[in-house]
Amino acid sequence: MKTIAIVGASGLVGEKLRDILADKAANSNIRLFGNNSVGQKVEFRHRKLTVEHCDKLTDGNIDYAMFMATDDVSKEYIPKLLDSNVTVIDNSAYFRLKKDVPLVVPSINGKLIKDSKLIANPNCSTIQTVIAVNALKELEPTAMTAVTYQAASGAGKQGLDDLKYANGYGKLQAFAHPVYDNVIPCIGSVRKDGFTSEERKLVDESRKILDLPRLRVNGMCVRIPVTVGHCVFVNLRLRKKINLDEIREMLRSEPNVLLMDEIQNGVYPMPITLRNTKYVGVGRITKDPTSNAVNMFVVADNLLRGAAYNAYEILERAAFYDGVTL
Repeated sequence: MKTIAIVGASGLVGEKLRDILADKAANSNIRLFGNNSVGQKVEFRHRKLTVEHCDKLTDGNIDYAMFMATDDVSKEYIPKLLDSNVTVIDNSAYFRLKKDVPLVVPSINGKLIKDSKLIANPNCSTIQTVIAVNALKELEPTAMTAVTYQAASGAGKQGLDDLKYANGYGKLQAFAHPVYDNVIPCIGSVRKDGFTSEERKLVDESRKILDLPRLRVNGMCVRIPVTVGHCVFVNLRLRKKINLDEIREMLRSEPNVLLMDEIQNGVYPMPITLRNTKYVGVGRITKDPTSNAVNMFVVADNLLRGAAYNAYEILERAAFYDGVTL
């Protein structure tokens, strides 16, 4: 029996991952780790597990480690686990753009998992965007503009807490301004060029995952007063001539995509309809009248599809390559 560690087990994404592994990793032993939640009792498969301190990660009894924690936690503990030959899946941004670390969405570039001991899990809004774009890759994308509308849960439990305060500057923990009944056009730290760290993730990670280093990407990331479910407006410029029926069929053929494109009947992707699913909803598909480009609206559950489930799919593929049954 293999042992899987969840680091950051009490966070929003950690909770989703616990639920997934409870259902899909019946042959594995699960251990939970954290720093702020040490000693907390967590229900797992009808029994209580105790959250251990991250310092115990190196006790030699772990086969796979899934980090759903901060960059600092990943930076400190992952190198130690790699020295012990543990396979690590990291949801933080710390290793994502390092050349020797595969950044993986399994349905796109899962082959990179083979023979890799450290695999990076992409940013939540990036995952749903590239799943939709990759379905159209044979049409030769040359440029992409993406505007995200990101739920408060993208900032964790503190983000959800902030959503309660209509005018509580003194109470906010995650955001600089109230997100309740508001829209904040700034996510992450601001760079010298005026773009934010979240926007750079969208640019750089999309190119790396799609293996399109010359793809021109323009992005803006916006926080909205929604609990769960990120939305992305994508304008994708293509080298090949656009046929909307062909594009819809290509998206329909992608197993991770739910085509929801019947605007006349009120059918289009929304957070409320994609919540708690592993699918990426794509709809509002139109031809850009200003260029050879297609517009589409892309929606997914940021905690599940955009984080925990993608991490699980990486784990599943890594176990397959190792000849292991989870």
